[in-house]
Amino acid sequence: MLNVLFFHCIFLFVLLSEFLYLPSPYEGEPVWVLEWLLGLDWPWMIFTIFLFNLVLSGFVFLTLSGLVFFPLSAIVLVIRGALWGIMLNEMPTGGFLLVLPTLILEGEGHVVASVAGTLLGLSWLKPDWTYGGENLSRREALKMALKEVTHMYFFVAVFLLVAAVIETVTIFHL
Repeated sequence: MLNVLFFHCIFLFVLLSEFLYLPSPYEGEPVWVLEWLLGLDWPWMIFTIFLFNLVLSGFVFLTLSGLVFFPLSAIVLVIRGALWGIMLNEMPTGGFLLVLPTLILEGEGHVVASVAGTLLGLSWLKPDWTYGGENLSRREALKMALKEVTHMYFFVAVFLLVAAVIETVTIFHL
């Protein structure tokens, strides 16, 4: 469900940006950030993009927000999809085709991170919804959810690492 929500939100905001003026979130972005990123070697650029997407975007914004209150993971995911949609509207078709693999892989990584946050939040808030019929306490349900989330984060890391490699290659070939 979160997968459909995220990618439909991207599509919706691409269309809305076509008819309404929605300012790009990167309008007026400091040039020094881009210059610093482009000044890095390939491995450092891959590592920086991967670490930013995994730790800040995936873990802090999507997973930890869901742990605090489970709907926040989906809300942050929708906001991320809206930002992607607004940015993609400004791209020419050729540019869109270049970023499409990154969009799909990074998007899937963030969707799985959002699922992890939702699972963590529901496990301690409503253990019966998450693990119905097992009669677990909130602590036991949270422990079980943490084990499942560690397995999910393996896939999040793989998706985001491959996306960082593709994004770096794309940036250097533009």
